[in-house]
Formats: sequence, C-alpha cells, structure tokens
Amino acid sequence: MLKRKAYQRLEDWKRYKTKQALLVKGARQVGKTTLVRQFAADNYEILAEVNFFDNKTAKETVMRAIDADDLLLRLSVLSGKELEAGKTLVFLDEIQECGADLLTWIKMLLERTDYDYILSGSLLGLEVSNISSLPVGFLQEVTLYPLDFEEFCWASGIGKTALEAVSACMESLTPVPDYLHDKLTDTFYRYLLVGGMPDVVQAFVDNNDLLRARNLQRGIVNMYKMDMAKYVSDTLEARQVQMVYESIPSQLNSENKRFKYARLGKSLRFANLEFAFDWLEHVGVALPAFRVNEPTFPLAAHEDRNMLKLYANDVGLLTAQMMGDVDIDILNRRSSINFGSIFENVAAQEFKACGRELRYYNSSKIGEVDFVLQGQQGGIDLCEIKSGKNYRRHSALDNLLTTKNYSFEHVYVFHDGNVGTPEAPEGIMYLPIYMMGMALG
Repeated sequence: MLKRKAYQRLEDWKRYKTKQALLVKGARQVGKTTLVRQFAADNYEILAEVNFFDNKTAKETVMRAIDADDLLLRLSVLSGKELEAGKTLVFLDEIQECGADLLTWIKMLLERTDYDYILSGSLLGLEVSNISSLPVGFLQEVTLYPLDFEEFCWASGIGKTALEAVSACMESLTPVPDYLHDKLTDTFYRYLLVGGMPDVVQAFVDNNDLLRARNLQRGIVNMYKMDMAKYVSDTLEARQVQMVYESIPSQLNSENKRFKYARLGKSLRFANLEFAFDWLEHVGVALPAFRVNEPTFPLAAHEDRNMLKLYANDVGLLTAQMMGDVDIDILNRRSSINFGSIFENVAAQEFKACGRELRYYNSSKIGEVDFVLQGQQGGIDLCEIKSGKNYRRHSALDNLLTTKNYSFEHVYVFHDGNVGTPEAPEGIMYLPIYMMGMALG
C-alpha cells in the first residue's frame, strides 16, 4: 500500500475522539476507500463495510431502520459481518448516494458509542450543510487529496534520510548536494507526468509503464465527465460544468493563466459559470485561485471572485489531457512546452494539500504575484513559481515588497534549480521547485 500522510489523521481521530464519527472526503479516485480499509486492518478486528454506490438495496434497507440498534443490525446484514462492541469499525462508503437521509442515520449511529464509525464520500450530490448541522463534537473531517510530491517520493523509493537531508538544506539555505538535487529534480519531472492518483502511481512504480499510467488517467477524466452528467440535474448546467473542466489545460496555457470566460462564449460572464466553478471545487476535481486586491489579513475580505485561475486537482490528469508529444517534451525538458502552467498547477496542489486557500495578487500598477497565501496565525506568504533560467527577475514581486504598509511573513521564489542566496528586499528565498510542500507545510 502507498504511504499516505492522512493515515496519521485517522490514527489521531481514533486516539483522541470521544463519540465522534469521522468523515473522509475528497474527489473520486484519490484513495479514500483504500486508506480506510488499511486503517481498519491495522486497528480493528472487524470491518463492517457498506458501499452505497449504485446499490439501491443497501439504501432501501438502511432507510427502514427505526432506531440505532435496528440500523446496526441492518448494517451487519449488508456487510456480512457480525458486529462486536469495542472491536468493530463501521465503514459507510460513497455516502453521497444517501441524500437527505444521511443526517438521520448518523445521529442514530452516534447513539451507540461502543462502535467506531467512518463515513466516506466524493461529495457528488452531497449537501455538506446536512452533515455540518450535526452538533459540535459529533463529527471530525479529513480531506484526502492526490499524493503530494513527498508522498510520490516515498512511493518512488526515496527514503526518509534523503528527504530529511533536503529539508535540512532548506532550513539552512544551503544548496542540496548535486547527486540528491538531480534525483529529486528527475523525480519531480516524473511527477508532472504521473501525478498523484494512487492507482496511477502504483501502476507506474510497479512497472515503470507510462502508457498504462496514461490509460488509467484518461479513464479517471472520463469518469469525472460522466459524474458531471449524472449528478448535475440541469442539462445546461451539466454542459457548462463539463465545458469549464475541459478548458482547464488551454486556459492555463494562456499567457497569464487567468480564466477567460470569452474563450467559452462571447457573452459568458462569471455569473453564467459560477455554478460550474462551485461544483468543480465542491467535488474536488478543480482548484480555483481567486484574485485579491489587497495582500493583507484577512485575505478573504479582499477577494475578487470574478477573477480567478482554475487548476486541475492532479497534475498527471492535466498533462494527460494536453495535446502533442507532451510526455517526451516533459521527460526531455524541452523549452517548447509551457512548464510555467504545469509548475503552477503542482504548486496549487501542494499548497492546497498543506491546508492553504489559493489566491493570487494582481494590480495594474504593481503586476501579478502567482500565489498569496494566508497562514494559520494570519501571516501572509508570497510565492512566485518560475520555470525558466531568469528566476531572479520578478518585477511584480519586487514592486509589491517595496510598497509601503505591507508586511509579509515569508517570500519564496520556487524555481527549476538549487537553493539560492537570499536576496533583498524582504529576504526573498530561492528554493528548488520540489521544495514547495516542505516550505509551506
């Protein structure tokens, strides 16, 4: 099994919870079911699993429950397992299929605290507000994303010692030894092709077969498109969701990477497509980054939601949808390909997995800074993503740093090279592109 950071979150839930159930959410195919099954195998004698996807019998059986004991009996029959108090994990998978009845069932289950409960869903058609209306202390949530770059390194055989050495170089701002830097850089470029979908990663590390990985990726993309037709009831809205999703590669390949509504239709505006953006973000298959007019705390107060960039949830799925000889171009690092857009997509994934909300800054006087991120303590971090040799040229970042009344906690330039010497103003740190998760995590 692939090692996932989220596993620790599940262990913490079991160790410190009182009567809370756990909700594991995320896009389809990010490994939710596999993670929960492995956790159950390591920590429980009995796993009672019920999957509601395309299973009308399961839903109808559960709907008829009259109380907690009756519901547990029905789940025991559906799972084919005899439930034993203190030894059993009850796992309800694909709960988005349950609709409005879900909240009632959760409340029933939580009356019986002698069992542990994990729920999992892709949030397709799921009204999160129903779950969120549970009383405080009844539910914990974990969001699972595709494997980040560090997890991909683990899968690729790069061990803890090597990554600790890289982290130490980052902390001391000293160059990574050439042999290790070259290894991490090569692995990063493979990550651009393979991405972090668990089945894709496993297939690649097992066989080093990019063709098989690509076939799996295209299957996932097609599944996402089918979900759009299945779970969006309005035909026009479903078509708009699919149209926006399909346009992500071309939108990112444009000069400034901002989403241009006119590329989809001359009369289209944000208001026409707001449902599509919300839906894609809600189900986890796209990552929007909204513009802020002021890079100050709290960033949410300065958002202009009419202006955004839209990234794919997984860089491997992004490059799988690109045209031409993209695989060869990336492996050979040819300058003909727009690495800037691909690097930015990885940055969006890494920052989102670190718990940061994605935003960028732009103004006519100062220019555009790729990412403006707010930390948990309110500090603001600036990040520029550079794919070319001239990574020390960043006029917008310089303009912003010399503007009065602004203060930033960290300023990073992530680039396709080794650790560089910090530079004024504000002690800009130049770090290798593969250090993004380490620096912001």
